[in-house]
Amino acid sequence: MSDRDLNVQEGSDPIQQKIEKSLGEIDLIQKERSLIKTVEELKALERRIIKMTDKLAGALVARKIQDSIKSKELKNEAALLIKTYPKKMKNRGLRDVTIRPSREEPFRVETTALSFM
Repeated sequence: MSDRDLNVQEGSDPIQQKIEKSLGEIDLIQKERSLIKTVEELKALERRIIKMTDKLAGALVARKIQDSIKSKELKNEAALLIKTYPKKMKNRGLRDVTIRPSREEPFRVETTALSFM
């Protein structure tokens, strides 16, 4: 079983769909058999590759953050923090949070929202 099989079934969520789409687009670029004859063609190819790899980087960052948020280890650490914090906290349920990575577009992850009582 590979790492890809552990937490996510392919195509089961929007983040995974972005990863698969980006990988497919990168694979198409790799398989193209066109010659680069001009500086403009080279620059256009570089821009295309950068755009696709940035999409992949953004989707992979989103996947890793979502997996971390859902991990048992992080949940245990959060529970310990809540237990030891001097003020009472209340669980406000799951909320979408927008994260703006340095590459590609912002994405949303689902996490538990807490507030002080």
